[in-house]
Amino acid sequence: MGLLSDPSISTHNKLVDSLAKHMRKLCYVFYTAGVAWFMCLALPEFNHGTYLSENALSPGLVYPEIRIDANRLALQLLEELQRERKDHQSTTPHAWIMAKFNEFGLETYTHNFTLRYPFGGGKEFHGKNVYGILRAPRIGSTEGLVFSAPYRPPSSVHDEITASVPVLLAFADFARRKNYWAKDLVFLVTEQEQLGMQAWLEAYHDGYKNYHSSSSYLVAGSLPARAGSLQAALNIEVQDLEVDYVDVKVEGLNGKLPNLDMFNLVQRIMAREGVTSGYKHAPRKRRRMNLSPYEQNLRQMLAMLATQATGVPNGNHGLFHRYRIDALTLSAAKRVTNSNVKSNPSSATVPLLKSIEGISRSLNNLLERFHQSFFFYVIVHNDRYISIGDYMPALVALIACSFVKAYLSWSTLDAAERHAQQDAAGNETDPVVFYTKLSLPYGFVLVYLVVTLVIGYMGNVLPLQKYLMELSIGAGPLTLTMLIALNVAGIALPFYVVLPPGGLELLHICMLLVYGCALIVIGLLNFSLGFLVAVLSVPMVVALNPSSTNGALRGLARLWALLLNPMVVIYTVVLVLTFYEFPELTFQQLLLRAVTAVMDAVTFALIDSVIYGNWLYFAACTVFFPLWIICWTLALAKQSDNEISQAKLKTN
Repeated sequence: MGLLSDPSISTHNKLVDSLAKHMRKLCYVFYTAGVAWFMCLALPEFNHGTYLSENALSPGLVYPEIRIDANRLALQLLEELQRERKDHQSTTPHAWIMAKFNEFGLETYTHNFTLRYPFGGGKEFHGKNVYGILRAPRIGSTEGLVFSAPYRPPSSVHDEITASVPVLLAFADFARRKNYWAKDLVFLVTEQEQLGMQAWLEAYHDGYKNYHSSSSYLVAGSLPARAGSLQAALNIEVQDLEVDYVDVKVEGLNGKLPNLDMFNLVQRIMAREGVTSGYKHAPRKRRRMNLSPYEQNLRQMLAMLATQATGVPNGNHGLFHRYRIDALTLSAAKRVTNSNVKSNPSSATVPLLKSIEGISRSLNNLLERFHQSFFFYVIVHNDRYISIGDYMPALVALIACSFVKAYLSWSTLDAAERHAQQDAAGNETDPVVFYTKLSLPYGFVLVYLVVTLVIGYMGNVLPLQKYLMELSIGAGPLTLTMLIALNVAGIALPFYVVLPPGGLELLHICMLLVYGCALIVIGLLNFSLGFLVAVLSVPMVVALNPSSTNGALRGLARLWALLLNPMVVIYTVVLVLTFYEFPELTFQQLLLRAVTAVMDAVTFALIDSVIYGNWLYFAACTVFFPLWIICWTLALAKQSDNEISQAKLKTN
């Protein structure tokens, strides 16, 4: 019976010890499998064709009713608006828009909002939205649809989309002549881009009572009138009435997406009307690139990941998703001059208006919110997609590396004791190795983890302190200086805090567990951000081993950890983008321009966090930066600091 109970001959221990000897190889197998799985998703055999899951969306595919007179009205409205813009170089012609809404028989209202700029020293910026409501003639105001268009004055730095408002007004004039609407239609013209939309949504849902984080900065005010519960929204951005193609934008705040049925509906209706559309569609003048289908699909997938990972919506539609309102943007680009398609201004806008009519009639027929199709997906092509069940295994395989390494490291922690007992009869062993898992310095490691979290959290709250905002330096230099100071503190922490024997091993295991759990949570909320972070950081996490005697591997791990510092990553990304946008700059000018861009980037990220609720800045400070400090501590660990390593099993 003694032989059966002897742990030294346990099959489980032998298996664990055998796997521990090849720990790093096993982790790299998981990493390679995860990356290879994601790369294979670009193949047609691994993705799916789009389809409509909700049969109630079919009415929009019937014969449209908009005629040529709607195009003539849009042309007339555009000419009038161009004359109004000459007198409103930096403001919105509210009176003209309100007059047109009233002329079309809509309930017309204005909405005032105020922004108290966090770094403005008490400065306030005021804005005004204009919206009109077409009440449903069939039922009471229980549900509603939103059709919005942002207005950009001539002084705006963004692309001109003046034609958006005439298109919106032309469709409003058509809609008020019909009596089949079962939902209230809200026609909204917003000011100050996404700021106006955020204020309107908060006021519509009484957000100033529920979102205290932004109430002190964005005063949403109140609305004089509301429609029913909003079911869906369509944002319209039109550069010119002669539409060449329509880019369908779906990415929202924090990487949220509308229901896939809504994207598929838009694609089908656009194809029926002969409008060239798609996701991240390229203009005709750039279609000569000779790319294979696989390479094209992979590029589109990576482009979607890059857009989603930032958490910044690429249109006003992205702010609706927070309120469980499915929305997307139709970005209509103007026709290029060398296009082979003949121009016909008298009917150029009709296909786009017919498409908007079809979308609105389909949404009007919905008996409930979108729910049958996917909310988590990756678009491969205009008619191909990847569901969450297909792309999540790639992220799970990457995260599995940290959990596998944590389990094997924990299972072999008592290997030193077993080796010491085997040598106790003939050799005198250092008594330090006779500790068990119960004697590990849990308290010291817990305090160290708390210290790293406090350092990261300070980066999230310090730039918003009033006594620091009152300093004479600008918002960008202030935020960047604080982040650099906290980075210096994180880099210096391992040199001033020395963990007791066994602390590095326990810290390593805790880091692996926290790292894996953090990526799982982030991946579920924003797959793109979680996947990109995992691809960059998992090899470094796998290479970290405070007990390793391989000098080259330890040096590589230190270099990798230094390059993955959040500030270094931000500067590298901005530097590459600056080089891409300004290739004519010299190397020195490029470095200085990148520093200025980094200051703007961190400032805008902080402002997006407190006003819109974008949690990328919060995640970088309170999750990624503390984890990096721990990785940096493990990468700098010296062999002499780890006294158990002499008796521990050697792992590869």
